[in-house]
Amino acid sequence: MKILKNTWAILLMALLPEVAMASSPINIDSSTYFGAYGLNMNNMDNSYIPFYEDLNLAYPVTSDRELSIEASGWLRYDLLNTVYTNRTAVDMPYGYLDYRPKSAPIALKVGRISSWFGAANDRYDGLELMLGNLYGLGLGAFVGSEVDSELHDAPGGVTTGGRLSYSRSLFGVGGSIFYAENSGDISQERWGIDGWIKPVDMLYLFGRYYYDMIDKRAYDGTLKLSLTPIKKVFVDAQYALFDPASLIDKTSIFWVFNTESYRTVTANVGYRIIDALSLSLDGTRYMYSSDGNAYSYGGTVDYDMRPYAMGLELKKVDSAPTDYLRTRLYLFRSFVMGFYANIEVIYTSYLGELNGYDHSIVGHAAVGKTITNDLKLTLSGDSIDGPFIRHGGFGMLSLKYGL
Repeated sequence: MKILKNTWAILLMALLPEVAMASSPINIDSSTYFGAYGLNMNNMDNSYIPFYEDLNLAYPVTSDRELSIEASGWLRYDLLNTVYTNRTAVDMPYGYLDYRPKSAPIALKVGRISSWFGAANDRYDGLELMLGNLYGLGLGAFVGSEVDSELHDAPGGVTTGGRLSYSRSLFGVGGSIFYAENSGDISQERWGIDGWIKPVDMLYLFGRYYYDMIDKRAYDGTLKLSLTPIKKVFVDAQYALFDPASLIDKTSIFWVFNTESYRTVTANVGYRIIDALSLSLDGTRYMYSSDGNAYSYGGTVDYDMRPYAMGLELKKVDSAPTDYLRTRLYLFRSFVMGFYANIEVIYTSYLGELNGYDHSIVGHAAVGKTITNDLKLTLSGDSIDGPFIRHGGFGMLSLKYGL
C-alpha cells in the first residue's frame, strides 16, 4: 500500500503536459487571510500575525468534463510569533483525478481523497468508487493508505470501507463498514446502519447507529423526528449518543487518554409568524458518562428581510462548574454596490464566579464588498474578555477570488 501514498502527486505531475495544452479553463478559488491578534491566557500575553492561503482548483481534462482534476491545499505562517513549534504549517487535504462517464452511473476518484460513507470515513491516498441510481441501489467504497494525522502514530496503514444503500420515494436504508490497520494491528473497525422514512409530507424520521467492533459498544447514534402538524408550525425532537474515543486509532497514544461519552435529548418547537419572521423554543438535556447532567433551554427570534437580517437568542444553561445566562444578538445589512456589514454580540452572565469573572463578552464586526462574483474583500474584528481568555483581540483581512 506504500505505492498509493504519493499517488496524488504522481498523477498531477503526469498530467501537467496535458493540462498546459488543453483548451478547457482551469477554475481557481483562493482565500488569502492576514490576521493580527493578542491574547492574555494564564496571565501571559501573546501576540500573533498569521498569514493564511487556502487554494482550491478544478481542471476539466476533457471538454465533456468526464475527466477532471480536483485539488486543495493550504499554508499558514506566523509573521511575528516564534515561540511555538508549528509557526509554519502546510497540508494538501485532497488532490485526485475524477472520472464520471456520462454513459454509466459511476464515479471513480484516484489520489488523495476524503471519503464519508456512514461509519466508513477517512482521509487516505487511494481510490474511491461510487455506483448509484441503479434500481434504487447505491454503492460507495474506498481503499488506500492513511495519510498523516494527529490521530495516527504511524500513518500509512491500510484503510478500507464502504456503504451499500437502497432508497425509494418513501424510505431509504443503508449499511456501512470501516476497517483500518497500522503495522499489522487492527486500529479501527466500525459497522453502521442508517435509514429514513417519510410516509407523509408532514412527517420525517431519520436514524443511524454506529458500532465499534473493537470496543464492543455503540459510539454514535441518532434518532430524529421532524413534524409539521399545521401550517407555519414545526417540531423537531432528537436523541443522540456519542463516544469520541472510538474515532481514535487503537494503535495511537491518544487512545489511552480518558474521553467522556454523552447522550442528549433535544426538543425544538417553532412558529413562522410571517415568511421573514420566526420564533422558536428549544431545550436540551446532556447526560455524561461521568456523574452529573446538564440542561439548556431558551428561545430565538429571527427576522430576515434582505437587505436587513437580525436575530436575538436567549438561553439558560445549568451545568458545572456554574450555571449561566447567555444573550446573543446579531445584525446584518447589505448596501448598494456590493457592500455589506454584520455585527454579533454574545454576553454571558455566570451565576457563580468562574476564574474570578462573573461575566464574559464576545463581539464580532465585519465589513465587506463583493467586487465581482469571483472577488470578495472582507475586514473583520473580534474581541473577547472572560474567564478563559482575558482581553483578547483579533483582526482579519481576507481576500477571496476565483479565476
